[in-house]
Amino acid sequence: MPDGGRRFNSGWIGVVLVVLASLAPLGLNDYQQSFLLQVFLVIALAQAWNLISGMTGYVSFGHAAFFGVGAYAGALFLTWGFPWWLAVMKGAGIALLLAVPLGFLTLRLRGPYFAIAMLGLNEVGRIVATLWVDVTHGGTGLTLSPELLPSLDVKYFTMFALALGATLLVAGIHRSRFGLELRAIREDEEAAEMVGVNTTLNKVIAFVLSALIPGAVGAVYVMYTSYINPSSAFEHARNIEMIVVVLFGGSGTVWGPIIGAGTVMVLRELLWAQFPAAHLAALGVLLLVVVLYLPGGLISILRDRQRTRPDVLR
Repeated sequence: MPDGGRRFNSGWIGVVLVVLASLAPLGLNDYQQSFLLQVFLVIALAQAWNLISGMTGYVSFGHAAFFGVGAYAGALFLTWGFPWWLAVMKGAGIALLLAVPLGFLTLRLRGPYFAIAMLGLNEVGRIVATLWVDVTHGGTGLTLSPELLPSLDVKYFTMFALALGATLLVAGIHRSRFGLELRAIREDEEAAEMVGVNTTLNKVIAFVLSALIPGAVGAVYVMYTSYINPSSAFEHARNIEMIVVVLFGGSGTVWGPIIGAGTVMVLRELLWAQFPAAHLAALGVLLLVVVLYLPGGLISILRDRQRTRPDVLR
């Protein structure tokens, strides 16, 4: 077989996955469709975190704040009589508008200071949602009436579109001059400034784009669960999930979040079925082993096998 026939073609694999995901609802029951919907949710969130943290190097522990804002915005606009698709757009838009001033403020910080600031932002969001009882109903939360919600197929394809859109966005940025400048910031921000990179503008743009995605995902998520409260909207575990998935698959890459999300979600489902009382601990140990012995993530294994064409799994 010619050498080219053995090479991994990420483009064709991407097309096959898109086709399979599009046809999946035809042969899946509601449980399987819901599981795939959650996989798409994790992919979209992981790609968003990957954009600011994996590519730019600014590790965020608070991107669930934008997810929570989008979830509450989506729920509120639905209850106010807006169609579901407009509620999703408004959830994304509000997260974007919030991210612009926050980006200029928080991205002045670096390293652990930025991470702690983002962690604090998530906690502020939870407190505001708890205390703003007139709008959010506080700890009681918001329950959406079934007649306001789209069908499972609509929610499935909407979450799939968000995961696909987030992946294409990261792929496009990765191959652009903008992506090159983001990686230069990650490697050495001072050196990037010296060669003419507008580090402040680039960081803010990446931050705003990485907030837009969770805002839209949060709005779709609340339509899927039909309920939201401060704890579920601004859940710290969701921040950890984004980080773990990206590190598991491969930080700063396009395929890493996809591989990480698919693997982690399947393992979590299998471990939950076998070890309902200890599945989180078992999964945590497994992830720890991978991070310690595969710092480049699972994608590094595929890269090692494709040394003749190292650019195919970017």
